[in-house]
Amino acid sequence: MALQITRTGGDFQKVVFESIIDTLAGGLTLDLTGYSAAVNGMVPAGTYVGRNTTTGLGVVVADPATPGANIEGVGLTARDVEATGNVLVGVVTAGTARKKALPANEQTIVAKIKTAIPTIKIV
Repeated sequence: MALQITRTGGDFQKVVFESIIDTLAGGLTLDLTGYSAAVNGMVPAGTYVGRNTTTGLGVVVADPATPGANIEGVGLTARDVEATGNVLVGVVTAGTARKKALPANEQTIVAKIKTAIPTIKIV
Protein backbone atom coordinates (compact mmCIF):
# COMPACT_ATOMS: atom_id res chain seq x y z
CA MET A 1 0.00 0.00 0.00
CA ALA A 2 1.53 3.29 -1.12
CA LEU A 3 1.46 6.31 1.12
CA GLN A 4 -0.61 9.07 -0.42
CA ILE A 5 0.55 12.60 0.50
CA THR A 6 -1.72 15.49 -0.27
CA ARG A 7 -1.32 19.17 0.44
CA THR A 8 -4.03 21.72 0.98
CA GLY A 9 -3.86 25.46 1.42
CA GLY A 10 -1.54 28.01 -0.11
CA ASP A 11 2.03 27.91 -1.26
CA PHE A 12 4.91 26.75 0.85
CA GLN A 13 6.88 29.49 2.57
CA LYS A 14 10.12 30.23 0.74
CA VAL A 15 13.39 29.81 2.63
CA VAL A 16 14.73 33.35 2.41
CA PHE A 17 17.67 33.17 4.81
CA GLU A 18 20.59 30.77 4.56
CA SER A 19 21.83 32.03 7.92
CA ILE A 20 20.53 34.44 10.53
CA ILE A 21 23.25 36.04 12.62
CA ASP A 22 21.27 38.71 14.46
CA THR A 23 17.67 39.84 14.87
CA LEU A 24 15.93 42.84 16.35
CA ALA A 25 15.38 41.89 19.99
CA GLY A 26 11.68 41.49 20.71
CA GLY A 27 10.68 41.93 17.08
CA LEU A 28 8.79 44.89 15.65
CA THR A 29 5.08 45.71 15.58
CA LEU A 30 4.20 46.59 11.99
CA ASP A 31 1.61 49.25 11.24
CA LEU A 32 0.15 48.00 7.97
CA THR A 33 -2.11 51.00 7.37
CA GLY A 34 -2.09 51.58 3.62
CA TYR A 35 -0.02 48.46 2.89
CA SER A 36 -1.35 46.96 -0.33
CA ALA A 37 1.43 44.65 -1.54
CA ALA A 38 0.26 41.62 0.47
CA VAL A 39 0.67 38.28 -1.31
CA ASN A 40 -2.27 35.99 -0.50
CA GLY A 41 -3.00 38.15 2.55
CA MET A 42 0.57 37.86 3.84
CA VAL A 43 3.57 40.15 4.24
CA PRO A 44 6.29 37.96 2.65
CA ALA A 45 9.51 36.99 4.40
CA GLY A 46 12.37 39.24 3.29
CA THR A 47 10.26 42.42 3.14
CA TYR A 48 12.31 45.53 4.01
CA VAL A 49 10.94 47.23 7.12
CA GLY A 50 11.83 50.31 9.13
CA ARG A 51 10.79 51.96 12.38
CA ASN A 52 8.82 55.18 12.62
CA THR A 53 10.86 57.23 15.10
CA THR A 54 7.77 59.16 16.16
CA THR A 55 5.40 56.26 16.94
CA GLY A 56 7.91 53.43 17.42
CA LEU A 57 5.87 51.20 15.11
CA GLY A 58 7.35 49.42 12.13
CA VAL A 59 6.44 50.16 8.54
CA VAL A 60 7.11 48.48 5.23
CA VAL A 61 9.66 50.62 3.38
CA ALA A 62 9.38 50.74 -0.40
CA ASP A 63 12.80 52.26 -1.03
CA PRO A 64 15.68 51.78 1.45
CA ALA A 65 17.56 54.72 -0.08
CA THR A 66 14.74 57.15 0.80
CA PRO A 67 12.68 55.57 3.60
CA GLY A 68 10.61 58.72 4.25
CA ALA A 69 10.19 61.25 7.02
CA ASN A 70 10.81 59.96 10.55
CA ILE A 71 11.58 56.42 9.29
CA GLU A 72 14.83 54.61 10.06
CA GLY A 73 15.67 51.38 8.27
CA VAL A 74 15.87 48.25 10.39
CA GLY A 75 16.02 45.00 8.42
CA LEU A 76 14.13 42.24 6.59
CA THR A 77 11.16 40.29 7.94
CA ALA A 78 12.20 36.82 9.06
CA ARG A 79 8.99 34.97 8.12
CA ASP A 80 5.73 35.43 6.29
CA VAL A 81 3.15 37.13 8.53
CA GLU A 82 -0.54 37.74 8.10
CA ALA A 83 -1.23 41.26 6.83
CA THR A 84 -3.92 42.25 9.31
CA GLY A 85 -3.91 45.12 11.80
CA ASN A 86 -0.72 45.65 13.74
CA VAL A 87 1.27 42.43 13.64
CA LEU A 88 4.45 41.49 15.50
CA VAL A 89 7.26 40.34 13.19
CA GLY A 90 10.77 39.03 13.63
CA VAL A 91 13.31 41.26 11.89
CA VAL A 92 16.67 40.02 10.64
CA THR A 93 19.41 42.62 10.97
CA ALA A 94 22.42 40.45 10.01
CA GLY A 95 22.79 37.26 8.03
CA THR A 96 22.68 35.84 4.52
CA ALA A 97 19.57 36.06 2.32
CA ARG A 98 18.82 34.36 -0.99
CA LYS A 99 18.04 36.93 -3.72
CA LYS A 100 15.69 34.64 -5.66
CA ALA A 101 13.61 34.00 -2.52
CA LEU A 102 13.10 37.69 -1.70
CA PRO A 103 9.73 39.24 -2.56
CA ALA A 104 9.54 40.68 -6.09
CA ASN A 105 9.70 44.29 -4.85
CA GLU A 106 12.89 43.63 -2.90
CA GLN A 107 14.53 41.74 -5.79
CA THR A 108 14.48 44.94 -7.84
CA ILE A 109 16.20 46.99 -5.11
CA VAL A 110 18.86 44.54 -3.87
CA ALA A 111 21.69 47.06 -4.33
CA LYS A 112 19.86 49.62 -2.18
CA ILE A 113 19.18 47.00 0.52
CA LYS A 114 22.87 46.04 0.55
CA THR A 115 23.77 49.70 1.09
CA ALA A 116 21.09 50.27 3.73
CA ILE A 117 21.85 47.08 5.68
CA PRO A 118 25.48 46.11 5.03
CA THR A 119 25.25 43.36 7.67
CA ILE A 120 22.89 41.35 5.47
CA LYS A 121 24.63 39.58 2.62
CA ILE A 122 22.41 38.82 -0.38
CA VAL A 123 23.53 35.94 -2.59
